[in-house]
Amino acid sequence: MPLTRRDWPQALQELAQQLDDGRIYDRDLPGLYIALDAVLEAYSRRPYALLRAADEHHATWGRRHPSR
Repeated sequence: MPLTRRDWPQALQELAQQLDDGRIYDRDLPGLYIALDAVLEAYSRRPYALLRAADEHHATWGRRHPSR
């Protein structure tokens, strides 16, 4: 079943955690890079969404990740 718009933030957080934990094999990284690059290109074509997300990110980042 495809992910919904509400599923994506958690799915991407899980992906980031798996990358940090080493649960993604190095051999899978090139394919992942290509897929993430396509996502970022599509995202960058939505300038309003990009600016709004950056504002929300800066407002909440410190509370979720105090060590960063």
